[in-house]
Amino acid sequence: MEGATLGIVGFGGIGQALAPKALALGMTVLATRRGAGDLGMPGVERADDVAALFARADHVVLAAPATAETHHLVNARVLAAAKPGLHLVNVARGALIDDQALLAALADGRVSLATLDVTHPEPLPDGHPYYSHPRVRLSPHTSVYTPDTHANLASQLAHNLIRFRRGEPLEDVVDLARGY
Repeated sequence: MEGATLGIVGFGGIGQALAPKALALGMTVLATRRGAGDLGMPGVERADDVAALFARADHVVLAAPATAETHHLVNARVLAAAKPGLHLVNVARGALIDDQALLAALADGRVSLATLDVTHPEPLPDGHPYYSHPRVRLSPHTSVYTPDTHANLASQLAHNLIRFRRGEPLEDVVDLARGY
């Protein structure tokens, strides 16, 4: 991994947790994030846009929410800009990827491997090309689960319950206008 470039699309909680691990492995880390400003993490470079990130990265991890703005964010235009041999990893939402564009990019070698923890729809219909594609790795939407998942969720709930009882604003509240 040393010397490789990791692109992170969506520099929220998941992207921010992933970046230090990649940096520790000696990787260059690029990221995109909704909104302007510094990414707030030394060693992580902001990419101008998703296509620019795909052009430079050896591996791209999708960690963005599914919104109207991100629907099919990974499309034929973005994949045409991809560095040949790209490894695409989606741990976010299946709707971020245009499946037909990804299949075309796998066929012509721009994408060498797609590791998909999520798809759209979920589950995929019988006979979907991802099931039998030799360069697609599917997992059953399990990237969220770690040994600490339940304890972390319980801790977050307890923390917000205390804040609620004190009349303090809750943390990590869904912003309906943003869609996540």
